[in-house]
Amino acid sequence: MNIRNLEAFVYIVHFDNFNKAAEALFLSQPTISARIRSLENEMNTKLFFREGRKSILTDSGKKLFPYAEKMLSYYQEATYKMKQDMYIPDQIRIGCANSVSSYLIPEILPELKKKFPLLRVKIISHHSEEIMNKLVNNEIDFGLIRTITHPKIHTKTILSNPVGLFAAANHNLANKKTSVSLEELTSEDIIFYDHNSTEWLYINRLMESMNLQLNTIIEVDNMESAKRLVKKGMGICFLPQHAVYEEVESNQLVNIPLTKPLNINTEIAIAYSKDEPVTEIINFCSSFVFHQFQSNPLF
Repeated sequence: MNIRNLEAFVYIVHFDNFNKAAEALFLSQPTISARIRSLENEMNTKLFFREGRKSILTDSGKKLFPYAEKMLSYYQEATYKMKQDMYIPDQIRIGCANSVSSYLIPEILPELKKKFPLLRVKIISHHSEEIMNKLVNNEIDFGLIRTITHPKIHTKTILSNPVGLFAAANHNLANKKTSVSLEELTSEDIIFYDHNSTEWLYINRLMESMNLQLNTIIEVDNMESAKRLVKKGMGICFLPQHAVYEEVESNQLVNIPLTKPLNINTEIAIAYSKDEPVTEIINFCSSFVFHQFQSNPLF
């Protein structure tokens, strides 16, 4: 069984989409489709059916998935073990978008240190554009940033999380029995972070197209501040899944369903120089984030 076909299968399941899986694997859409056809022919069964832009597992696909995921994990682990004699630097400089530094790095570093116990790590946090500049200037070894492009840099999307509307558990919308319309949001106090983000632009354009305007009472430049203000009952906020997972699990924050779903995601990419080889540390961080967070949907 071709491991690359299984890899394509696993990535499509995680992303629910052939195109996004192809982008994550640096493949063309026809190539990843051909790999799935080859796997289906080998298994003599259909693995996916299409529902709009989403790719949904068939019953056969659901049976195959846990085995495919284990086989891919074993393959990656075996590859790592075989390459352990490769040079590993004693220090790594990681540039992070502020949200990555707050929410993903505390999850990544304990596992990274287990794999590379002698490794010393330096974290530099800033806006994604500044991290990209530091990467171009060789001030960091790789970055974990919002997905942006640069001719000298490879970027690979490793996390695509939906953006939802969140409120404190005692907020009036948290106890509403039905979905909330965009019209209803105009009478609510809104907290927003990073007015240059794609989420901000999309939501504002959506409201403008309906001749509606949000009552934005507070703008902050980072997610952590926005989240804390929401928990204090200052207002409601659009936030990505990875930033609120613990608060939702502990019932401090509640996801407010909308009658018109936003269908927007926050995408995090691993970025590294095209002139440098891909290290085992980069591969480890990329794989860990993808499997740890992409496979734990919140809503």
